[in-house]
Amino acid sequence: MSSPQMVELFATEASTQIRQALQKARSALLSNDRETMLDSLVSALGLALQLGPAATERALAEVMAAARELARQRDADALSTLGPALVALIDQVREARALPSTAVMEAWAAVASGLGALFGELGLVLAIAPDSRLGMMTNAALRARFLDGVTDDRFEIAGWLDELAGDLLEDDPARG
Repeated sequence: MSSPQMVELFATEASTQIRQALQKARSALLSNDRETMLDSLVSALGLALQLGPAATERALAEVMAAARELARQRDADALSTLGPALVALIDQVREARALPSTAVMEAWAAVASGLGALFGELGLVLAIAPDSRLGMMTNAALRARFLDGVTDDRFEIAGWLDELAGDLLEDDPARG
């Protein structure tokens, strides 16, 4: 996966690039092109974090939609790649001082990083034996509830995770 590049653009140019990257990510997800999907999501979020809260929320909604689909498909590798990529992106944006220095954008960056940690954790949950998942799912549920709290349930993360946990229990042959 390539690293996002910090570029100076007018807001309209950045918005257009974000929309194009998100569309490319959706298309790549549908065609099972995981690398392009992940690159496009990271690129869109990187630009959105520089643009402001509305763009960041829109990009994170698309990231969440992709993560939900990856989890539905039980794609542990893609989730395990997406999670750390988001965390690394936030670090890069902060190090480059490209994140607007407002409390709102710091909060959105923290949410994006928290989602990255959650997705990485879910990738691990999907990769390990079903009888070993409970502890990690409990930790993930706590993180999801925290993220829902700070985002006023915008992404309904805890509900999604509860649904995923139920699906994983159904998948567990030891419980069936």
